[in-house]
Amino acid sequence: MPTRFLLATAALLVACGGDAPPEDEATLGLTDSLVPIADEPLLPDTTPPAPAETVFVDRPSPPPPAARPTPNRPSPAPAPAPAPAPPPAAAPAPAPLALASGTALRTTVLDSIHSRTSAVGDAIRLRVTADYTDGSGRVVIPAGAIVTMAIIEIAPAPNRGDAGTLVLSARNIAIDGATYPIVARSTDFEYELRARGIGTGEVAKTGAGAVAGGIIGRVIGGKKGTVVGAIGGAAAGAAVASSTADRDVIVAAGKPMTITLRDTFERD
Repeated sequence: MPTRFLLATAALLVACGGDAPPEDEATLGLTDSLVPIADEPLLPDTTPPAPAETVFVDRPSPPPPAARPTPNRPSPAPAPAPAPAPPPAAAPAPAPLALASGTALRTTVLDSIHSRTSAVGDAIRLRVTADYTDGSGRVVIPAGAIVTMAIIEIAPAPNRGDAGTLVLSARNIAIDGATYPIVARSTDFEYELRARGIGTGEVAKTGAGAVAGGIIGRVIGGKKGTVVGAIGGAAAGAAVASSTADRDVIVAAGKPMTITLRDTFERD
């Protein structure tokens, strides 16, 4: 070290007995300037220390955390399904079309009746001449409907004082292509009593009930005028009688005829 070297040199000089030359101020100042102030370097060593060597340690991955057991909790009861909305109420079915028993229907005869040529079982057609409605104003039997009647009994007057007979009852009625049963009887119609071989006749008109017999008796002047009543329950008709012998009962086509319902008539 320089400091130690100088001290050693000075000691050697003293030991040798040499006199040191006189020091002037210039030399003194120079000598002092050569003495180091401190034993430490003037500038600190700023070199950074080498970084520590990074050592990578291959550590195993930590095990996954143990799964916690799921508590066995009862499942909540499912919420009840909402009650279905009730279906809309069905519209009530319309009441059937109906006419009450006792309703009188005006018709026109389409097929003539003659006690000489007509027979029991023959069909006689009538055409309804007016619309007939129910209490709501709906047409039950329209004008133009065809009523089929049946001859139940028919006979001329064989002898003077005997009665001719004509009984009619309804079978069915056709409306707009559909056929419906109907229970009715003819209650008011015109007929003719014609003597065979003479060509002349007397005209009478039936009425309701026993009145018809009275009209016949007055018109033809006979002693016996009657109306034959219903045959076989629903089968009903009007009957005429003549008090003169050999006279045929005739109802001409185109003549008006009234029939009366004997039971309620219904249709869809």
